[in-house]
Amino acid sequence: MINYYMPDFIGNAGAICFFADLQKERPHWFYDDVKISAAYGSFGSCIWNGGRTFFDKNEATEMERLIEEYNKRDIAVRFTFTNPLLEEKHVYDTFGNLCLQLTNNGKNEVIVNSPILEDYIRANYPNFKLISSTTKCIKTIEGLKEELKKDYYLVVADSALNNTDELFALEDRGRVELIVNHGCVDDCPRRVTHYEEIGRSALSFRTSRFVCPNLGMTFEDMQKRKNFITIDMIQGKYTEAGFRHFKLDGRSFNPKKKIQNFVYYLIKPEYKERVQEYLCRHIYQIESF
Repeated sequence: MINYYMPDFIGNAGAICFFADLQKERPHWFYDDVKISAAYGSFGSCIWNGGRTFFDKNEATEMERLIEEYNKRDIAVRFTFTNPLLEEKHVYDTFGNLCLQLTNNGKNEVIVNSPILEDYIRANYPNFKLISSTTKCIKTIEGLKEELKKDYYLVVADSALNNTDELFALEDRGRVELIVNHGCVDDCPRRVTHYEEIGRSALSFRTSRFVCPNLGMTFEDMQKRKNFITIDMIQGKYTEAGFRHFKLDGRSFNPKKKIQNFVYYLIKPEYKERVQEYLCRHIYQIESF
């Protein structure tokens, strides 16, 4: 089974649930043995959030409704609680704990970076599967091996390791999650700085001041990067080698690029145009799910 992890469980809720429902109705439109296993992101204004900055108002009833929509489709809600700057006082944040309380049913997951928050979740919310975040920026294969020795459900590899011989030489490939379409440039030297700035923004309730030069990158541009993993690679060498977990980047992508990525990785070639046209026509309805 090829497991996909989809970006932005709030903004892309309509599109993600659309694909999950379409797969039940027309499974022959989809590549064989693929599953939308989780949708990742965070409810707005959570100081534990990392990777991207989000500010919004969330009512508990609406949060519960969204969680139910995913879980009834057998899709996990996966929190990106990867703020690297958290201190012990932050683990008692009311809103962060509310997020975990509402999803504490054994079906959902948390991506972690901070050891402080990780220890708190392990002690107080043991039902959650914990995933080691790519925001740790572990760019060496030896570092990845050490991370795999720890008690994580999955370890999200740094995309700098994509398509390398060292990656395929790993023994524990079944617990490695790979970002197939990372929007970041190859071997970006500013990623750690970027993630720290996002963490500061979350803690101070302000928009991130970091300006990424790659926001305008097209899907075609992404495909030219050395860390890009094509659908043929996934269907071929990666699954043959025992890799089963693939993450789609895209929380900051524009609607067109999000749809291009979803269709590219999920839908067979002969049905891609039909699905993409439908989604483009109904993008506003889907985004307001």
